[in-house]
Amino acid sequence: MENNRSSNPSSEIRKTRFTMLKKQQCSLNMQIRLAMQLHNAQAQADLEEELKKIMDEIDRVT
Repeated sequence: MENNRSSNPSSEIRKTRFTMLKKQQCSLNMQIRLAMQLHNAQAQADLEEELKKIMDEIDRVT
């Protein structure tokens, strides 16, 4: 009999990747807020560019 609980390894990899990307997104959002509070426009711009890349990757995973 086949075990219905076994999941697709590819699906598990995608879930893990998605979770990691969401954590990175959250971290970058906090860093951007800190850069805003410190009035560090260059750091904010760099972090926003990195955030855009993460969000693009999240779109590809989903």
